Amino acid sequence: MGNNSTKVNSFKVIQGGKSEVVKSTKALTHKDIQEFLAKFAEAIFVDQERVNKLPRKKLHAFYDHGMWKRNREDHLGAIVKLSMTVDKMPKRLLKKLTELAITYRPEAVKQPLLNIISDLATGVSSPWLYETAPLFFNELIRGVSRQSPSVPPKGNPTEMILRWFDYDDPIQIAQDSECEYVGVLASHIERESKETKRALAARGRLAFIETRVAREFCDYLLPRTRDA
Repeated sequence: MGNNSTKVNSFKVIQGGKSEVVKSTKALTHKDIQEFLAKFAEAIFVDQERVNKLPRKKLHAFYDHGMWKRNREDHLGAIVKLSMTVDKMPKRLLKKLTELAITYRPEAVKQPLLNIISDLATGVSSPWLYETAPLFFNELIRGVSRQSPSVPPKGNPTEMILRWFDYDDPIQIAQDSECEYVGVLASHIERESKETKRALAARGRLAFIETRVAREFCDYLLPRTRDA
């Protein structure tokens, strides 16, 4: 298989930790990764809007609305920054991500993904080591690969990577020991109509686009300001 091929091997895990080739599948593209990051950011925007509407008296006594709002904003900033360097990802990295998607269950990816994006968002653990999309996804592959492969549910790689985070409570704030509003949030979401869900998603996607455009504009102006 040539280096420029867009096909990668799909593996099925068998007893004893070995794996066998079962089919060939199309590798993820830069567009797929952009959509993954956009959807992740969209989910965080939606999460903030939902939490804004939750009754404060039903939340944990230690819940700090302002702090967690800033935490979401930091995560969004990190995702926007990553989205601006996706085109720098080499094809071999896209193939490795494809293999990751089809040889590991989404549950095996969620926590490593959240750990890395949280480090990047909050500035801990030398986040500059993976502040670009190529560095970030290489780190994700290393983190997940420490686990044994498992049989993922059916779906193509594009579908599988969108299961690497939960759309509802995407960065797991509701599960934090000082928040603990999983049930309250779930009840709120159950009462939302389909129209409301679509509207929230549309606003979340628009907010991501506007944030990215603003970042790109600032990055464009900054060198010109320095040269003036």
